[in-house]
Amino acid sequence: MNSGLVPDGPHAAIDGLCEHIRGALAAWAPRMLGVQVSRSVSGPAEVARLVDVVAEAAELTVLPGDGAAARAELHVAVGRAFAAAGERGGADVRGELAAVRAGCRRAAVAMGLSVPVTP
Repeated sequence: MNSGLVPDGPHAAIDGLCEHIRGALAAWAPRMLGVQVSRSVSGPAEVARLVDVVAEAAELTVLPGDGAAARAELHVAVGRAFAAAGERGGADVRGELAAVRAGCRRAAVAMGLSVPVTP
């Protein structure tokens, strides 16, 4: 039984990772980079576009902390996000999205932001 708060079905893990990435970016991208983050994303392709916009904004912004490391992490995350968008499903997509999530987190830490520990 699903309460409606957690996606179910074959793409539940993928949708959950996509939403987690969106939420993490929404926590800092608007104030640090001026990037508007939508209220939801629908799949890896939208996540890839979102991470790409964030990375492009980081290129045009003076970043606190280690800005070069943050930019590098975001660019690697963009590549992984587009790789996830091109996969047909399953473990490969989840692995790529997990790498995107980790890269976005490392970018935030490089800028000196506090990032909550998540599983």
